Amino acid sequence: MGIKNRSNIITILFFISAFMVLITAISTGAMVNSLSGYLKNNVEERLIAASYAAAEYITADELDTLKAPADIDTPRFAALKERLIRFGEDTHVLFVYYMRMTDDGEAQFIIDNDTTEETVNLSTTPIPMEEAPLKAFNGETATSGLGNYSLGYDGLLSAFSPVYDDEGRVVAIAGVDLQDGAAMSGRTRITAFTALLISSTVVVIVSGFLSVFMYRRKEGAYAAAVEDAIRANRAKSDFLANMSHEIRTPMNAIIGMTAIAKATRDPKKKDDSLDKIDDASAHLLGVINDILDMSKIEAHKFDLSAVRFHFSELLDKVSVVNNFRIAQKKQKFAVNVSDDIPDTLFGDDQRLAQVITNLLSNAVKFTPEGGEITIDARLVSEDEGLCTIQVEVTDTGIGLNDEQMSRLFSSFEQADSNTSRKFGGTGLGLAISKSIVEMMGGSIGVRSKPGQGATFGFTVKLARVLDDSFDETHSSARESVVDSQDGAPGIDDFSGYRAILAEDVEINREIVLAYLEPTSLAIDCAGTGAEALDMFTRNPGKYDIILMDIQMPDMDGVEATRRIRASGVKDAVTIPIIAMTADVFREDIEQCLSAGMDDHIGKPIDVEDMMAKLHKYLG
Repeated sequence: MGIKNRSNIITILFFISAFMVLITAISTGAMVNSLSGYLKNNVEERLIAASYAAAEYITADELDTLKAPADIDTPRFAALKERLIRFGEDTHVLFVYYMRMTDDGEAQFIIDNDTTEETVNLSTTPIPMEEAPLKAFNGETATSGLGNYSLGYDGLLSAFSPVYDDEGRVVAIAGVDLQDGAAMSGRTRITAFTALLISSTVVVIVSGFLSVFMYRRKEGAYAAAVEDAIRANRAKSDFLANMSHEIRTPMNAIIGMTAIAKATRDPKKKDDSLDKIDDASAHLLGVINDILDMSKIEAHKFDLSAVRFHFSELLDKVSVVNNFRIAQKKQKFAVNVSDDIPDTLFGDDQRLAQVITNLLSNAVKFTPEGGEITIDARLVSEDEGLCTIQVEVTDTGIGLNDEQMSRLFSSFEQADSNTSRKFGGTGLGLAISKSIVEMMGGSIGVRSKPGQGATFGFTVKLARVLDDSFDETHSSARESVVDSQDGAPGIDDFSGYRAILAEDVEINREIVLAYLEPTSLAIDCAGTGAEALDMFTRNPGKYDIILMDIQMPDMDGVEATRRIRASGVKDAVTIPIIAMTADVFREDIEQCLSAGMDDHIGKPIDVEDMMAKLHKYLG
C-alpha cells in the first residue's frame, strides 16, 4: 500500500474517532447531572462495604495473636501485613488497618497495609478515641467525613466496622480510608475523568488498530510508545493531584484565616491571621507562577531579559529569602564564591536567582534538622568576555537513587510518587530550572546516593561587564526600569499630578487607591474603557497619566487606548498610558504596546514596580 493511501486511511480513521469522541462526550455531559449525586452516595457505600469486608478478612483469633510490640517481628505479622497489602490493592482503598481499645479508652493500632515510614502497628503510641471508631467499638458501623478527624487527617474519608469474636464480643475494629480525590465527586471532576477516559480509550483503540494492521513490523516500537504514553499520562495525573493539593492548601489557609480574622476582636490574633494569609497568598502566587512559566516553556514563549547585576549580591538575596526556613530547621549554611568570578555580569539575574532559589529550597526541604547545605560558585572558563560560571548546591539530605535521578528534570514528575505526600511541591521547579539554564547556554545535573545527600550543579554563560561605560544599547527595557527606580526619590510624592484609573472590578480599584493614597496622587476612577475615553476627551490637559486595565466590559483597555491616541485632543499622543492587568504573557504585553500603551504592570501588583514606573513617567 502506498504512503499516500496509508495517509488517507489514517486521516479517515482520525476523523471517525474524533466524531465518536464528540458524540460520546456530548452523551456523557448529559449523564453527569444524574451520575454526580449517585457517585457521591456510592463512595460512602463503597467505604462501608470495604470496612465490612475488612472486618471479615482477618479473624479475631488472628488479631489476638498480635498483642505486644515484639509480635511485629513474627512471621505471622509479616504474613498478615502482606494479606492487607493485597486487600488494599484489590479493593482500591488507600489504607486498611485494625485497632483495639486500651484499658484507658484509647485506640491502639494493631496492623495496617502502609509500606512507608508512616506505617502504624503495635509499637505506635495509642491515640485519643475518635467519634466514628468509638461507634464501631459499640457495634455500629460508622463513617467519618472530610475534616471530621480531630487529629489532622482531614484529607481522608473513612469507615469503621466491628470485628467480633466467637462469643459475639467486639474485640477490635477494621478501618478503611479513601483519599479526598476519590471521595469528592463534583461535576468538574467527573467530567474531566470521563473525558480523559474516553480520549485514552479512543487513542489506544486507534493506535492499536494502526499498529496491528499497518505496522506489524514495528510491534516492539509501538509497545514502547504505548508504555511511554502510559508513563507520561500517569506522570501528568500525579502532577494534577499534586497541583490540586498545592493550590487547595494555601487556599484553605486563606479562607480559614480570613474567617478567624473576621470573627476575632483580639488585634494580635487578627494580625497573626493576616500574616498567615499573606504567607499563604505568596505561596499560592509562587505555584501560579510555576504553572505560567511551564506553560510559556512548552509554548516556546519563554524569554530572558538581560541586565547588569552583581553576582555576589544576587547570592546574598537568594540566601536571605531562604534564611528563615534554614534557621527553623537549625541547618548549617555556607556560601563559597570564587574570587575569579567577575563582580559585574550581564544576563537575566531574576531567572538565574530563580534557578538557585529552586535548588536551595529543595536542599532545605529534603535535608533534616541539623543538616548542612553549601552553595559553591566558581569560574569555569572565559572566552572573549563570555564567562562560564558553575554553581553547585550540596546538602546532606535524603539523597536519590539512579532511577529517581533519571526522572528529576522531566516536566510534571518528581523523584518519587511519595515526595508530594511527604514534602509537598508541584514537581515543576527542576524542569523550569533546566529550561532556564539551557537558554543561558549551560547545563544542569545531579550527583547523589540514597541517604548520602545530593549535589545539584549547573553552568551558565554570562557576559563580563568591564566598566561603567558598558554599552547601554545592550540593556533591555527592564534595565531602564531598574535605572529609573534607582534614581527615584526616597519619598513617593506625586502631589499636583492627576491620573485616570480605568478598572471595572471595585476591589481592584480599592487596592490601587490604598497603595497610592500616601503618594498624594489625585485619582479619578472609570469603570470601563468607554468611561476612561470620555473622561480624557472631555477634560483636555487635566490628566498626567492613565492606568488602564485590559479586560473590561463595554470597551476593553486596548480599544480605549487606540481611541485616546487617535482622539486628537491635547496630550492624546503623549500622555503615558500604563497597562495594569493580569494578562502577563509576552504576547499580552506586546499587544498593549502595539495599541499605544507605554508600559505594563502585572497583577497581583508589585508595589515597588508600580512606584518605579510612576516615577519614570511622572518624575
